[in-house]
Amino acid sequence: MPSPRLVLLVLASLSACRDPAAEDLPAPVVLPAPVSLVDGVGSYTLDADTVLTTSAAGEAVADLLAEALRPATGLPLDVVVADTPADDGISLVLDPAADLAPEGYTLEVTEVGATITAADASGLFYGTQTFRQLLPAASFDTAFVDRAWRVPVVTIADAPRFAWRGAMFDVARHFFEVEEIERQIDLLALHKLNRLHLHLTDDQGWRIEIAAWPELTEVGGNTEVGGGAGGWYTQEDYAEIVDYADARHVTVVPEIDFPGHANAALSSVAALNEDGVAIDPYTGTGVISTPLWVDGPTTLDFVRDVWAEVAALTPGPWIHVGGDEAIGTPTADYATFVQALQEIADDEGKTLIGWDEIGPVPLDPPYVAQYWFDVDNTMEAAANGAQIIASPAARAYLDMRYDTSSDYGQTWAGYVDIEAAYDWDPVLAGLDEADVLGVEGALWTEYVDDEAKLDFMAWPRLVAHAELGWSAADAHDWPDFRDRLEVHGARLDRMGVGFYASPALDWE
Repeated sequence: MPSPRLVLLVLASLSACRDPAAEDLPAPVVLPAPVSLVDGVGSYTLDADTVLTTSAAGEAVADLLAEALRPATGLPLDVVVADTPADDGISLVLDPAADLAPEGYTLEVTEVGATITAADASGLFYGTQTFRQLLPAASFDTAFVDRAWRVPVVTIADAPRFAWRGAMFDVARHFFEVEEIERQIDLLALHKLNRLHLHLTDDQGWRIEIAAWPELTEVGGNTEVGGGAGGWYTQEDYAEIVDYADARHVTVVPEIDFPGHANAALSSVAALNEDGVAIDPYTGTGVISTPLWVDGPTTLDFVRDVWAEVAALTPGPWIHVGGDEAIGTPTADYATFVQALQEIADDEGKTLIGWDEIGPVPLDPPYVAQYWFDVDNTMEAAANGAQIIASPAARAYLDMRYDTSSDYGQTWAGYVDIEAAYDWDPVLAGLDEADVLGVEGALWTEYVDDEAKLDFMAWPRLVAHAELGWSAADAHDWPDFRDRLEVHGARLDRMGVGFYASPALDWE
């Protein structure tokens, strides 16, 4: 019988001889699911000599990838600008002549390096987000982790199903600071979500500075649900959010909601009221009947002023005019006002988006209707030539409770667990795929008053929406998505996302 000392020496010797790089890597887990993924044999290891090589046009994308990987890896990951790809390391190839769809990319990992190729900068960026998911979950940590950083040999070809893959955050009911929104932008970008719809005004608050009408933030910027202090974005704040999002290939879509949900404006600007007296601020949670005075002598001038300033700060091609729940506005007056909003949008060089209540209004294409509640309105909009964003409340409203055990949230559209958020098709029966611009999850914030609740309600349901928007329809498979999400949870956890860890899933 060997002595205990001999056993210890043998075990120590075996441990010293074990090569971590020779151990098998788990199968790649990518969300959203790519068009194709072919496993190879072997792996590529990032080390102190690894550099990122790209052209000048791809440098910004390479910088973001290096910045994302440096904290956990502790590697320098220098970015080298060159006209030709390197033979090793990580190469980012931006080739407008490449036969790739918009936002599409290819990613090839060999034992000596990785090459991401795209025809546009967005595709190159999304290729880097997939590359990040090939690394161990620890690479998403914000502090150094001492381990081997290996990537499996793999070949991926990918492109999105829909052009619009969005998330809406209501900052009007409860206000969120610039840094909190930028953190969410990082999460959207990781999951290839490319639209940030900011609901900037509502009955309970006005969140964007308008130089021509300072009363809007002096009064409406200092209220919120529950009577809190509120808050608002200066034009510099808003521009910072727009620039931060743009660098991560996320387009900001501002919403100024009229003629309904106008209490914050009416409590701020006396001239918008028929009697010339500003109404009281509203800090409740319900939908109330305080619509904009659409026939007022200064109303359209006011709306033009607001949109002139917001549109000038927003380089994206869309503005969202709301149009929902205009309780108390006569039908004919509503239609005339929405048509006037489209004229204003056209004057600003923007495409109008409205909630599905705009469906019966005769508008001129191109414009977009966002389906949330009324299928008939949505179908009428599509028949009139509108494209559709799918945000059905029973599937895409992130303020709905997950189940009966949830501590907060709403239930009027039912419970929306992760499976319900995933297992539906954005193309409504009766519509063609070309009619649908994309999908968007919407987080209303009557009951979401801090960043922890925002994380909990948005994630991982937005991961489900990201896959619906990106991956091909025939790739949608709940058991497969569930299995990948169970692995992906470790990445979210490493990033400090306080997501809903459903007890129905077996999280790693």
